[in-house]
Amino acid sequence: MQQVQFSEYGGAEVLQIVTVDKPQPQAGQVLIRVEAAGVNYSDILRRKNTYFMPTPLPFVLGTEAVGEIVAVGEGVVDPPFQVGNRVLAILPQGGGYAEYALAATQFCVPLPPTLDAAEATAIFVQGSTAYLMLYEVVKDLANRSVLIHAAAGGVGSILVQLAKLAGAATVIGTASTDEKCAVARSRGADYTVNYTNSGWADRVISANGGNKVDLILEMVGGEIYAQSFACLATGGTMVVYGAASGQKGFMHSEHFVDENQTVTGFNLAWFIQNRMAQWQQALGAVIGLMAEGKLRIHVQDSFPLQAVVDAHTRIENRQTTGKVVLKP
Repeated sequence: MQQVQFSEYGGAEVLQIVTVDKPQPQAGQVLIRVEAAGVNYSDILRRKNTYFMPTPLPFVLGTEAVGEIVAVGEGVVDPPFQVGNRVLAILPQGGGYAEYALAATQFCVPLPPTLDAAEATAIFVQGSTAYLMLYEVVKDLANRSVLIHAAAGGVGSILVQLAKLAGAATVIGTASTDEKCAVARSRGADYTVNYTNSGWADRVISANGGNKVDLILEMVGGEIYAQSFACLATGGTMVVYGAASGQKGFMHSEHFVDENQTVTGFNLAWFIQNRMAQWQQALGAVIGLMAEGKLRIHVQDSFPLQAVVDAHTRIENRQTTGKVVLKP
């Protein structure tokens, strides 16, 4: 079978297609034929070895894969995990960038047959990240105004929809191009602002009826992070869950006192390790919303395995919207 490996850290060019033997499932594992594997920004960090945990070499990326079970290991008797069934396989140690992937049943989620494979890859990282941020960190959005940065991205486009479902009074999305702003509006954003234009924070306030926003969900970093405080209300909260620009963001400590503002963070890996029950509930909730048609996943690009370098390059250059997938 073919899989994507890298044996040195660096740019997208270190990703190589290699041919290896098809693995055999061990006790408690299933082997799936991969229909779609998710490509995430964390994969870029893994490739560069700048992720929050070290990346061993050689390494096969891919923390999520959707596919059909083709073989089961010893002791796998649960009906949802038998040959022929479709699952979302969550792969904490990677392995999804391949034609076949091994997964422990404890990290497999049965999927309704109606769910599209490419869309289902967004359930694990993007879906549960957005859901947990809103329902476990923020908790109450009713009648509040929210600014969502990178609102056309994989997490951002889901946050827009979930914020509306949670009763937010006003949802404002930002993006780096007018085309991405249009994507955010198509997902339900009440207003959108292109944050590459000067004075964008003033336009956010104007869109919110002349008032600063109650909540900001931020993953850009750098100047966008720093300038966000200009449109955050007194007593408001900012949740930081990334820094896609690769730039550090700074704030003056006076915001904590003078403006009574709160800055908190979110890390999905920490949540999985420390709040397993809430994470599992979030996965089920996202699958349910998708099955009911209340949550739509925007898949912009599907790449063959052989085009993995192009997929990484486009994500790294911030040229994508929604979910990006590989299809072996």
